[in-house]
Amino acid sequence: MSYEPSLKGSTAVSHPTRVASAREKLLTDGNLPDNTVRSVIEASWQRCVTSQVDPLIAKRALELSGEELTGIRRQHRELLSASEIIMREAKELLAESGTIMHLVTPSGMILDYEGDPDTLELANNYSLIPGANWNEQAAGTNAIGTALNIGAPVQVHAFEHFCENISRWTCSAAVIRDPFEKRLLGALNISGLKNTLHDYCLALAISGARRIEGQFAQLKLAKRDLLLGTTIDHFASSGNDGVLLFDMDGKLVRTNTMADKVLAARGIRINLTPYNPILTLNSEGAFTPEQDTALNQIDQQWVQPVTHQGEQIGYLAVIPLPARSSQRVSGNPTTIPPPSKSTGFFRLVGQSAPFLKAVQQAKRVAKAPIPVLLQGETGVGKELFARAMHEEGPSNTGEFVALNCGGLSRDLLASELFGHIEGAFTGARRGGMIGKIEAANGGTLFLDEIGEMPFDLQPMFLRVLQESEICRVGDTRPRKVNFRLIAATNRDLAQEVAEGRFRMDLYYRISSMTLTVPPLRERTGDVSLLAHNIFAHLLEQHSGDQKRLSKPLLDLLEKHSWPGNIRELGNLITAAFFLSDREELGPEDLPKDFLAANLEGHEGEEVANPLDFAEKEVIIRSIREQGGNLTKVAKQLNIAKSTLYIKLKKYNIKRT
Repeated sequence: MSYEPSLKGSTAVSHPTRVASAREKLLTDGNLPDNTVRSVIEASWQRCVTSQVDPLIAKRALELSGEELTGIRRQHRELLSASEIIMREAKELLAESGTIMHLVTPSGMILDYEGDPDTLELANNYSLIPGANWNEQAAGTNAIGTALNIGAPVQVHAFEHFCENISRWTCSAAVIRDPFEKRLLGALNISGLKNTLHDYCLALAISGARRIEGQFAQLKLAKRDLLLGTTIDHFASSGNDGVLLFDMDGKLVRTNTMADKVLAARGIRINLTPYNPILTLNSEGAFTPEQDTALNQIDQQWVQPVTHQGEQIGYLAVIPLPARSSQRVSGNPTTIPPPSKSTGFFRLVGQSAPFLKAVQQAKRVAKAPIPVLLQGETGVGKELFARAMHEEGPSNTGEFVALNCGGLSRDLLASELFGHIEGAFTGARRGGMIGKIEAANGGTLFLDEIGEMPFDLQPMFLRVLQESEICRVGDTRPRKVNFRLIAATNRDLAQEVAEGRFRMDLYYRISSMTLTVPPLRERTGDVSLLAHNIFAHLLEQHSGDQKRLSKPLLDLLEKHSWPGNIRELGNLITAAFFLSDREELGPEDLPKDFLAANLEGHEGEEVANPLDFAEKEVIIRSIREQGGNLTKVAKQLNIAKSTLYIKLKKYNIKRT
């Protein structure tokens, strides 16, 4: 049904006595003159007549004791917490406006109020105070009750109120909804005497309601992160148990790798796709309560509450594997399971707190249509994060197009990005070439090492982001593009901006959301997991199912500082896999330079200073990457070749 939330141009403002007469006619003979009152008011009046609301006095149920009101406020503590900033601002904003702000429950009961002191005192005479019920059945047509009834914002002025004793007032209310599930959380109302009528009152109510919804979303997501952080140890040491984590609404938040096997062994069928609140954030649709959550399908003997500082924040279900099944899966703890064919964030391997935090942040922004800047050292897996965000984001039906901005000349990078038409320059491809930006249309463009983009190309790329169109090199015809941008860098772009090497406007455009992927040295306990995962892929690809990694080898890997991060670990495991014919790979199967840095350096070499030790590892890694070419090593490390020779002698490093 269409309705007019605002009073602008209505009879209630221009001819209030006509509205009062129309109401009297409705009450006396049951009919309303045509086109006298707005449709939203007419519908509300009809509901009031049907409900036999007293037309003289609005009956506000004021039977709550102080203890009862405290109990109601406790039930709605999340709403009160989310509205705390808005209500505090209302105390100053409305101080001399003649208006007050009310926070209301879905049932119409006032929880809190703030605003002009004189109007607050006057409100006591009309029961516009906490504990009073202002739904339509109790108080007739009014902004609070009517907005809650129709689930939309509305203004009610003077004689539009159904009950005569509140016709001196004007009020504007907007409903507050759970931004994830769309269920009604309550309403925000602005009230004052009828001389305070102004369009801004409705705008303020709507704006305040939206801000409360935003605060509510942040609090919910923060509580979800707290729930994940509080229970992380259960997932790191779950053994053969199936572990399932639920929020306070009974929605599945996380499972461990054994959950599906344990549930299948016990004959329990549950959808193990974790609930992702970001998927529903700001989406359209009505609230439909779940008939039965996954939590209710699990025997309560396995379920325990999760608390933090005395407050319950979720539920943890730890389900043991039946004895018969556990015998089948027991055996050599170093046996490597076949790697999964998972996509999205399931392909990211790790259980350390910094890594899981980065994954949770990436999941949170994957659905948001904003650019993301991934920061992190070389080799930490920024492209894997980018692919996961693409596969679980709104552009997943399109292509994932990656381009490294480093190592390309200015002209070649421009051609790769924007494409070119035939004859644009000497050597241009016949028929022209589509650029990476166009190729990513409808999908995701991943620009690695964006800090390497030449300064004069940056405004051209900024224009693409601002106008959503490009011109190929040599062309004048603009082409519309629509893509999700994920950029990555191992540089401090803020410092690059400060030093004039990166444009400030482009930096702020691409860094709407910045995520940091932690280096491997900060991911305690993840090295062995990653090593097993890399090794499992090698086994699958090359049919080496008899090989395995020994514990001494894994222990040695855990002690390394990994300046090259996951890329270095991958190269190391791959080299050991192909260079050894033994079934169980030990430390002796690792490359000699790695052993030299991790065994000899600890057992007698004069490299006691941690900074010296780190420098030695960087030099060794650079020599390996440059194939022993010391000229290239010196250039990569940005030091003189003579300085490099001094350091080689100092640390007793061989060229090969």
